[in-house]
Formats: sequence, structure tokens, C-alpha cells
Amino acid sequence: MSENPVIRAVLDRSALRSYARGHLHVGELLVDIADEGAAMGIPAAALLDAHAASVGDEHARALLRLLVTLPGIKVLDLDARTAPPAADVMPAAKGDIPRSHAVWAAKEHEAYYLTTEPTAVQGLLPPGQIHPIPGRDA
Repeated sequence: MSENPVIRAVLDRSALRSYARGHLHVGELLVDIADEGAAMGIPAAALLDAHAASVGDEHARALLRLLVTLPGIKVLDLDARTAPPAADVMPAAKGDIPRSHAVWAAKEHEAYYLTTEPTAVQGLLPPGQIHPIPGRDA
């Protein structure tokens, strides 16, 4: 994978939490995207939130640590360049930093927004850009 791969999908915190619980949906999509030579983006703020939600669950945290090392994954930094435009999303996202970063990243990369909470981002992204994934395995 190149240093700057095309980002086809962005995982929000709920998708990361689903992955950390061992659900297969994110992994299945990752394989398809990586096979195209593209990547899934993980906003740093969403990754932080998923780790915080998993404090005390070492298995979940190990899965999150593993995820960011896989081919086809690109952690999307929240830095001096990305913070201002991500902050522009915050009023519509009701001050939610992880959601703001993920929504901004999906817009910036024209990528699908993977989430188990699609109603939380209605109005923040076009409906066709929101890709709901189940919160648990079938």
C-alpha cells in the first residue's frame, strides 16, 4: 500500500467498537477494500474514543492495536492541518470530537462512512455516503 492510499471508507467510533468486540463486518469490508489497493481510514479521535471505551478489556484493545497495523488501514491524524476543517463540523455534530473528525474525514476523502449508528450522522453526510454495519454478528 502506498503512503497516501485512496481512502474508500472511514470507520467511526461505533464501527471500531464493533470490531473490538470481534464482529466480522469491518474485517470483511477491509479485505475487499485492500484488494482494490485502497484503504480504510481510521480517524485518530475515533481510535482514541474506541480505546477509551475498551479500558479494562485487554482483548478489545489488542484487536484495536492489531487493526491499525493491517494492510489497507490508514490512521488519519488530527493535527494542525486537519483540526481546523474538522472543527467546522463540530457545531452540526453537537460538539462530538470523534464524530466530527470522522465525518470530516469521510467528506474530505469522499469515502463511505462506516457506522453502527447511522441515525447519528443523518444530515451530516449524504445518505448514500453512510454505510450502516450491524452492531453485532448475525
